[in-house]
Amino acid sequence: MREDIQLSLAEVQMPRTRYQLEHFVIGAHDTPEMQFVQVCRELEALHYTIKEVAMQVRKTEYEIEDLREKGDRISQVEADIKELGLERTRLVAIGAVREYDTLIEIYDQIPHFTREQIDASQPDYWQARLGRQANLQIMSGGTNWAHLEALDQVGVLQSMIQAQQDRAKELQQ
Repeated sequence: MREDIQLSLAEVQMPRTRYQLEHFVIGAHDTPEMQFVQVCRELEALHYTIKEVAMQVRKTEYEIEDLREKGDRISQVEADIKELGLERTRLVAIGAVREYDTLIEIYDQIPHFTREQIDASQPDYWQARLGRQANLQIMSGGTNWAHLEALDQVGVLQSMIQAQQDRAKELQQ
């Protein structure tokens, strides 16, 4: 492959951009506490993935060494195939490390919470999340019973029904 293309492939590696992480992964949560939890979950997953990939790379390098030492043609081709796989793995790893570094930057910029604070924020979180989802469903022309039941379970369905009834009365006047 041409060197300029290889450099470009390395340059674009990152599964999710900072914008995507902030707005669609972390920002999908309605409270700072749950945004913090999501950042921690993402960091945890990437941390162990990166470590495991590094170990797999090392193992594959040993396998390639062993195959090269055998000296027969089939082993040489098997070693070439493993090297090609390593090349691709190293390329993808660039993006994983970039995403991990970006998540660390985000982690350093957001407020941090204890387990107790996260647990205490759950009623507010679920009311905000379910309310937002209900409004989106209403705007899109429908809702389902399970979502209505969840709203009732967190204690907001009746107030939403009352608000709708009040709006309907205002429109009739």
